[in-house]
Amino acid sequence: MIRTNSKSPGFYLTLLVITSCGVYLRLDQFLLQVLLDDEWHVVHQLLVKGPKELFLTFGHADFSIPLALLYWLESGLFGLSEIGMRWPMLIAGLVTLIVLPIYLRKFFSDKTILVFSALLAMSPMLIIYSRTARPYALTLLLSLMALAAFQKFVEAENPPWKSGLVYALCAISSAWLHLITLPLVVAPFLALGLPALLGRNWSRVGRMFWLGVFTLAGLLALVLPPVLGHPEALSVKLGVQTPNLQTYHGVFYVWLGTSSLSVVLVGLFFALIGAGPLWRALPLIPSLVTGLGLTLGVILLTQPAWVHNPLTLARYLLPAIPLVLLSLALGVSRASEALVYHPGIFRKLASATLLASVFLLMAYYSPLTKILHKPNSNSLHSVYQLDFREEKNLIYQYQRDFPVSPFWHKLALFPKDSLKIAASPFSFETHHWEAARWEQISHQRVMPGYLIGFCAENRLGEVPSGEGFKFRNVGYLANQGDLIDRGFDLVVYQKPFKVQTYQGEKEFGMDTANCESIFRQQFPEPVFEDQWLVAFPLTDSVKRQFDATR
Repeated sequence: MIRTNSKSPGFYLTLLVITSCGVYLRLDQFLLQVLLDDEWHVVHQLLVKGPKELFLTFGHADFSIPLALLYWLESGLFGLSEIGMRWPMLIAGLVTLIVLPIYLRKFFSDKTILVFSALLAMSPMLIIYSRTARPYALTLLLSLMALAAFQKFVEAENPPWKSGLVYALCAISSAWLHLITLPLVVAPFLALGLPALLGRNWSRVGRMFWLGVFTLAGLLALVLPPVLGHPEALSVKLGVQTPNLQTYHGVFYVWLGTSSLSVVLVGLFFALIGAGPLWRALPLIPSLVTGLGLTLGVILLTQPAWVHNPLTLARYLLPAIPLVLLSLALGVSRASEALVYHPGIFRKLASATLLASVFLLMAYYSPLTKILHKPNSNSLHSVYQLDFREEKNLIYQYQRDFPVSPFWHKLALFPKDSLKIAASPFSFETHHWEAARWEQISHQRVMPGYLIGFCAENRLGEVPSGEGFKFRNVGYLANQGDLIDRGFDLVVYQKPFKVQTYQGEKEFGMDTANCESIFRQQFPEPVFEDQWLVAFPLTDSVKRQFDATR
């Protein structure tokens, strides 16, 4: 595609508006998000291991070693909090959002970059991973930086060794953060090294050889110790599952961030239109495509756990998201320009209509309307991301049979986001934690109520107050004064129950059945009770509000 970039401030103003929207989507309610699911893997490690043990294992429940070491340092210096765990990924997500379009402007027209920037800003998975205490947003940024630095290092007449150093540092860091990115970051040696070897460009081959030696040394120093120290931590997760046709089909819904087959078909149509120009214009494409192919090959050979889920496979191939979105942006731009050049009085209107239609279609079927619903302190709940299609979402299908107390509908009568509830028992594994649905129904904020120190000594998914932890988006039920200081209005205890699901009969809450009597002893008279739960007020004003609704 011919570049048509201008120095008009209009481009930068439009890009600023788009980027600001993307920043807002990533920051929305960011400080209020509950720690959920795999974010807890590293916390459980910190509770029992020191830095030496953390350095020497990937863990049976996988965690990122460098992030674990950072969190250990934070916990010792000033106490680990939710934002203390998530800030590296947030910064990486924001940098990707800002820097990637600017870098790509060297190769594509302003219109393409603006369309791409908008798609990047509203990508649900990139938004989710910018807010999640897992390394994915970091590895995406570092792996793309590694490919760009390698390209610059190889193409220069006199090799800029700074670019080589940037490549090595980014590649080593990315692989250490998440080992699955290793095939991607070493792919340039194959994609660019093989042509150089066949073309007998010995200068370029030698240059890459020494860069490879330096990078390999760094990888061996950081990655080899945990592999040799606890090889079973990796082996137990391999040889388990493989992708199937439904997996590959579902991946496109994840990459395009939609629940609609129509959006997938339209998106792939325009992406195919843009694929040719993308391959010709962007020098990184051979390395990126080779890296994604190598990664998929490693997945098929090693058969890691859960890779049959579209979300897991899409996450392992995360750099495909900007690749697909850029190809889509190119296709839309080409179609738009074809309409502009076509004779007719309404050609510009038709071009604008095409652009608007694509974005409106994607926005209408985007999961962001639920994810960013206010209030939502559980936007990282698995029900929002396991699969954007409700009929394929196993968490949604599993929880739809769970009973919902009328209490949550009653709360919807109060002003929106006017009440804050500490609910227990909390489960960090969100298929047993229904707060996402409770918030959608009640329009009130629901956070975990920790039972540790109240009616339980230790529970997975709970940490003691203090002792290196300063989680804010929880309520410690053992300290009523602290609950009030944190702004909680109600404490809810969900009673044990049995339910018939598509997986058979399930029991919940049996391990905390002894807690109900302690709740009744420690808290005022309930303002609501039924067969499912009992709700206690923390202040007289809240009690009066409930009395007024009876």
